[in-house]
Amino acid sequence: MALLRDAKPLMGTVFSIAAPDSVDPGLFERAWQEACELLGRIEEIYSPFIPGSPVSRIREGLLGPADLDHQPDLAAHEAEDFREVLGLCAQLRHESDGAFDAWLVGDPPNFDPSGAVKGWAAERASDLLVERGVTAHLLNAGGDVRLRTDGVATWSVGVEDPHRPDQIIARLTVADGAVATSGTRQRGEHIWDPLRRRPAEGIAQVTVVGPDLALADGYATAVLALGERARAFLANLGARGPYQGCTVDDAQGVWWTEGFEDYAPALHGLLRPS
Repeated sequence: MALLRDAKPLMGTVFSIAAPDSVDPGLFERAWQEACELLGRIEEIYSPFIPGSPVSRIREGLLGPADLDHQPDLAAHEAEDFREVLGLCAQLRHESDGAFDAWLVGDPPNFDPSGAVKGWAAERASDLLVERGVTAHLLNAGGDVRLRTDGVATWSVGVEDPHRPDQIIARLTVADGAVATSGTRQRGEHIWDPLRRRPAEGIAQVTVVGPDLALADGYATAVLALGERARAFLANLGARGPYQGCTVDDAQGVWWTEGFEDYAPALHGLLRPS
C-alpha cells in the first residue's frame, strides 16, 4: 500500500504520520498541520521544561489544580483538558498501586505528567485527523503508535528486540488501536520508580497494546517501573482486558499475556515462560 508520510519534532521526540495515498494530498497536509499545531500547544501547557508553563508553575508551587479556571493563558476547554489529564494520572496511580505517580517523579520528587501526556496528546491529534477526513492513518509518537483504519485494511507494527535492535520479537496486526512501548536500552534510565525512588530497572522493554494510547502508554510506563512485579501486573491487566502486554527483561527473557497472541500469533517461535 502506497502511503503519504510526514514527520515533525514535537514534545521532545518526533511525531510522524502515514496515511493511504487515496487521501487527498491537500486535505492530508492541512489536517497534519492542524494536528501539529495542537501538539505544539499541548507541549506549551504540559512541558516541565518550559519556564512559565502551567506544569512548571505547579512544580514551583505557584499554581494549584483548583486554580486552573482562573489562568489567562488557559482557555476554558484547556483547563477542562488539564483536569482530564490529572484524572488520567490519578487513575494510573490507583491501578498501578503507585508505580505510576506523576507527583513523585525524580529526586527530589516533583510533578511531571509527561508519562501520561504524550499518549493522551497523540489520541487528541488522532481524533482531530479523523474529524478532518484522514480517517485511516498511523500516528507514531516517538515509538508509541495510534492506528486507525477505514474498516477495510489493518496495520502491521513491529516490536523491536531491545537487545538486538536489528531484529523484531513480534509483528502486531492492528486495525484500530494503540501500541505503546517503553524501554531503557535506547533512552537509558528515563523511567522513574516512585516507590523505590530510583530509576526503573530489571525490565529492558515493555509493549502494551489496546484501544487507547493514553492508557496503553501509562500502563507501559508503570510496568517498566514495577520490575520483578511487572508480570503479575500485566497478567491481571490482560485478564481484565482489553489491554495486553509483552515484556523483555535484562536477561533477554521474553514474556507476554495470553491475549497478546491475538495481535502477534507467531511471536517468531518464542517460548513463553510460565
